[in-house]
Amino acid sequence: MDLFSVYDRLSTEPLTGDDLVYYVDAHRGRGGARPVSRLKKLLGYDNDGMLPAGKLKDRKRQILFSGYKGCGKSTELNMLQHDIEKDYIVVNFSARHELDIINLTYIDLFVITMEKLFYAVADHGIEIDPLLLASIREWSYSTEIQEISKRTGEALLETGGEAGVGIMSFARFFGKMRLAGKASSSTRQTISKNIEPLVSDFISHCNDLIREIRQNLEQCGKKGLLIIMEDLDKLSVEKAEELFINHSHILNSLQTNVIFTIPISLCYHPDAVNIKANFSENFELPMVKVHDKEGAPSSEGRDTLCRIITQRIAAECFDPPDLVYRFIDISGGCLRDLFSMIRDAVMSAVDNEREMVTETDFRKAFFSLRRDYENTIAEKRLDNRVIVSVGEYYEALVGVALSKTKKVDNTPTVLDLRHNLCILGYDDEGWCDVHPVVRTILQERELIP
Repeated sequence: MDLFSVYDRLSTEPLTGDDLVYYVDAHRGRGGARPVSRLKKLLGYDNDGMLPAGKLKDRKRQILFSGYKGCGKSTELNMLQHDIEKDYIVVNFSARHELDIINLTYIDLFVITMEKLFYAVADHGIEIDPLLLASIREWSYSTEIQEISKRTGEALLETGGEAGVGIMSFARFFGKMRLAGKASSSTRQTISKNIEPLVSDFISHCNDLIREIRQNLEQCGKKGLLIIMEDLDKLSVEKAEELFINHSHILNSLQTNVIFTIPISLCYHPDAVNIKANFSENFELPMVKVHDKEGAPSSEGRDTLCRIITQRIAAECFDPPDLVYRFIDISGGCLRDLFSMIRDAVMSAVDNEREMVTETDFRKAFFSLRRDYENTIAEKRLDNRVIVSVGEYYEALVGVALSKTKKVDNTPTVLDLRHNLCILGYDDEGWCDVHPVVRTILQERELIP
């Protein structure tokens, strides 16, 4: 196989569309967890993957979906969407790609939800009650929203009769609002400040639109509606706390099935019980386990990751073939790191006109990944004040690396280290360990044997 094709096939982006043919069910390596199957059951499917005949199983599930960054959450959700699209209208959007994720607020999520719902209405030819459209248009007439419209340059909802205001006009109205907020911090602040006093009506309109869609699903041969809010797990710890602790009562007010991806750090947060209590369900996607709690290799996890790789590329790309397990072991089970290392090694081989990836290429990729992780272990500052020192981070990492039980106290320092993948958690026992690459950093600094 040509090494350039290896590079393309091991993209660190989630599998979508036709590329889902490369999907591998990794449940054995994850300790038996089948996320797609579990989520389908929560949405009303039976054991055969079918909605019971004669019943509308449009449940109003508010599902938190967590997992370490790079462990394959987005691919699992894309597989879920692929499996249920015959029954469900699925509204899926990425906070990372479509919003300003650094400054994201709950209002941003409702703006994009309205936009995407209107596009879904247009795509599926669903008829919406003209009275609802008139009510939303009337809401747009308010002084606060008109100020936003001036900034976005979108005033289509001001036009005369209802016939002149098509569904796509509503979609564009909220789309321009979203894009303007993403492009300009001052516009984003204006949007938040102006919608805040009207948020109750805004949420009501959103739920009215959801109700209209659900009541007219039979028009397009569907049985349910699902909203998937992707990449909220990429939020900073502080922004995630603000969203899911301070505003969970607003997020869970959407009257349909919603899957929220959340940062793994929130699952181990002091307020984790309260966060989960505000939502219908909680599902954590386990890491693929490359070693057990005692450090012995996990054959099921390692072989699962090998299948994921060889589903896309040939094992003959590596010289020797079992070199692939060196990549697997040092990845800690993080798919993003695994693919990233192999891609870096491939480019090293190409640069040196080699036809296969060798030990030399592995070492170059390993050191590149190690530099990335070492750079993430930096002091945490707030308002020019050190909140967590580098020494405190290293002290916490040493504690985990030397722990016999592999259980840790979830201090703010440890939550940060979970968030940046320096500490990884495994299976239902809830034990954790430092990322194998981070372990080599601790060894190089002579902090652990």
